[in-house]
Amino acid sequence: MEYREGAIGRVFLVRVDHGEDLLAVVTGVAGEEGIETGLVLLLGALARGRLVEGPAALDLPPVPIATAFLDGREVLGVGTLVREDGRPALHLHAATGRRGVAAVGCLRDEAQVYAVAEVVILELSLAAVRRRDPSTGLSPIAFPP
Repeated sequence: MEYREGAIGRVFLVRVDHGEDLLAVVTGVAGEEGIETGLVLLLGALARGRLVEGPAALDLPPVPIATAFLDGREVLGVGTLVREDGRPALHLHAATGRRGVAAVGCLRDEAQVYAVAEVVILELSLAAVRRRDPSTGLSPIAFPP
């Protein structure tokens, strides 16, 4: 376990419009604004997307259970923005729902907005990066000295 103390810096409110790629918009704003580290809050709706809903077994590296959806769903999410290889990397977990059926997972690869989504990015003033760990296949947060 490691941790660092920081503070909230700038705050961004982002409207993501129908048909736009939510993941690309958030990382694009982070890149344009020079956000090194941040907290992301999401609400809205997605027309389609892909959720990783856990590992197939409790092994490392994990084999993800991925579920794609194409049916339009409400979405709430929270995530972190931390640079990996010099670029903004978004780790966003979301709960989606439609007709009383909910799914929760890591939103990856595709997240096309339906109607509108709203995103709050809280910039964090602390140094952190993501570094790929070949033994686990994951990119956990690391704190430079």
